[in-house]
Amino acid sequence: MDVILPFLRAVHHNDSKEWYLAHRYEYLEAFRRNASSIEKLIDLIGEFDEDIAKLEVSDCSFALVRDRKLKIDDRLFNDFLSGCFYRDGKYGGWAGYYYQISPLPSSSGGSFLTVGIYQPNKELMDYFRREFIDNGDYVHKLVKETGFKPYLRDQLRRMHPGYRPKREHLDYLYLRSMMLIKPLDEVWFLRDDWHERTAEEFRRCKPFVDYVNSIIARYREESPFPVGHGLRPIPRHIHDQILRSIREKEQTLSVSGLKE
Repeated sequence: MDVILPFLRAVHHNDSKEWYLAHRYEYLEAFRRNASSIEKLIDLIGEFDEDIAKLEVSDCSFALVRDRKLKIDDRLFNDFLSGCFYRDGKYGGWAGYYYQISPLPSSSGGSFLTVGIYQPNKELMDYFRREFIDNGDYVHKLVKETGFKPYLRDQLRRMHPGYRPKREHLDYLYLRSMMLIKPLDEVWFLRDDWHERTAEEFRRCKPFVDYVNSIIARYREESPFPVGHGLRPIPRHIHDQILRSIREKEQTLSVSGLKE
């Protein structure tokens, strides 16, 4: 961390292509060290989650250059380094485990651990909301056992009137992400055993991750829409095309029913 933390602080204050090109070798060293951490965590998490043991570093890492399609903010470069551990890799569309190193000041939410899936498409979130209605006590119990908190950033402002949850489960219906978070101080990453402590936090969260993935698996079987999420949303034209085909099918069935 003697390389990563100072480099990320410098990136935060120098968000320009010129600065990046002048310090690209520092980035390569910071990226190499973070890749080494990802390798260690693949092994550690793989001990209790076999889906993660199959991953490569390229499945779990992100570049410093900001993906402008996500439109998080106007920055050119991320002021964090991170690792994600999801079945089938970072774009696989499954729930998993994620760490982020971003010393303060940070435009990226600081340092934290998360588990779950980031900003699924509306159709998939509706599956989760029905789970809160039907099995809210069980979901709430899983969340409490993790020691993490629901990810409340970018909540919905209002909820569909058809949902009638228990009062203690109401907050879950406003989530945009089926995700839990544990904020961290950068001190977490300064101790030599931070990989083992991080893996142990994720081990405690595995029942929650498995539960979320069971909902995603059912969604994949039942829904005509692909799994969309914050890193790879469903393109608008594909979403609209699927909707049109559903409506056309419904109209065809309705007409054939009238003829009979």
